[in-house]
Amino acid sequence: MENAEHKSRKNVFHNKNFSLLFGGVLVSNICHILFNFAISLFILNLASTVYGKDTAALIQGLYLALSGIILVVLMPFGGVIADKLNKVRIMYLTDYVRGFTIVAAGAFMMFADDMVAKLIMLFVMNLILSINSSLFQPAASSLLRFIVSDEELQPASAYLQGSSSLQAIVGLILGGILYASVGIVWIFFINGIGYIISAISEMFITYDHKEHAGEITNIRAMFSDIKDGIRYIYNTKPIFVTLIMALGLNFFLAPIFSNALPYFIEFDLGESTNYLFNSFLEPENWYSIISVAISISAIIMSLILSRRATKESYGRDLKMAILTFVMLVVVMVSVMLAYYFDMISISVVLIGLTAVMFLLGFANTAFNVPVNLVFQRKVDKAQLGKVSSVSGVLSQALIPIASLLAGVLISQISIAAIYIFSLVGMIIVTIFYVTNKQANEI
Repeated sequence: MENAEHKSRKNVFHNKNFSLLFGGVLVSNICHILFNFAISLFILNLASTVYGKDTAALIQGLYLALSGIILVVLMPFGGVIADKLNKVRIMYLTDYVRGFTIVAAGAFMMFADDMVAKLIMLFVMNLILSINSSLFQPAASSLLRFIVSDEELQPASAYLQGSSSLQAIVGLILGGILYASVGIVWIFFINGIGYIISAISEMFITYDHKEHAGEITNIRAMFSDIKDGIRYIYNTKPIFVTLIMALGLNFFLAPIFSNALPYFIEFDLGESTNYLFNSFLEPENWYSIISVAISISAIIMSLILSRRATKESYGRDLKMAILTFVMLVVVMVSVMLAYYFDMISISVVLIGLTAVMFLLGFANTAFNVPVNLVFQRKVDKAQLGKVSSVSGVLSQALIPIASLLAGVLISQISIAAIYIFSLVGMIIVTIFYVTNKQANEI
């Protein structure tokens, strides 16, 4: 029995559909990560040129909030659509739209001179990309269960998680190099072409979509399906408690990684003349190094988890992973506060951030892989799309508010304020989750 299980894990890439999904996701996500890396810095730079440094943080917060709001509002509908229609067709059509949209935006950036017009174009592009993501993500997240066997599910989930870390490494390294050397316009073109290549790969994935096919009759029926997804999650208390924890934790974590860290790179490190290895590393290169550190350890942890047998319950493991993760973020916040209160140098910050991010990758993957496995294994296949999308919304619903709030705090008070706010909130949420007995049963 053990040998058979080992064999199925080893041969998961012999599954043609999984290999196509893996390859398509690999290409598009590398380009996506490269693009997101650059766009945060570019918006801060562009907005600061037009409106000044303080207002730039608020505009960045608005950009992030727009994307988050669209995903929160539309993703439940995307989940219903994914449960009714062909998931593969949804994936490649939305990837084509994203690819051509980004290429068109890149062409506009190349020829337009007006800075305000460029900002407007970025927000229009963000609107289109977010709408497509709200359709793509539920389809992609629920497809795996239909193209792999039960025995292949654990290694396939682990390899996809590890792949996302590999994508991050390649995308972030390329992002730092390209942003510092050739500029943002070429990053637009590379990212758009990556989505198109991914769409072509996804077109060759085959599965029996009639197993879950249905008709989308009207808006009322869609709302009814969304309510079913919410009801399913609410009645499954261990999953519900875990999602509430994720909702709170993401609210306090998002400002650190999406707002504060790019701000540090663009303005603090960018305006510094004396930092570690400044003779050959640009601030963008350091951003790559810091961000890549978490992905390296995540790959290591994914490989470890891919060799482990499936458990009946992951509750205690998840609590330990979250507790470790939050303790490491507390260390990270302490380092940043020490810097802003002039207690340590910027070079010490760079070393500290890199070390903490490396350790965060282990804890983050130790949580994400089992959670994904629990959903793929326990949720009814016919409801997987809407349940996955509703759970995604529940865990991330407050991120748009958090991004906007972070922009206000940075622009109106100080960058240190966002770290103090996040620190207190994370500790409260972690205590709630670790002491909750229902979460042990997931």
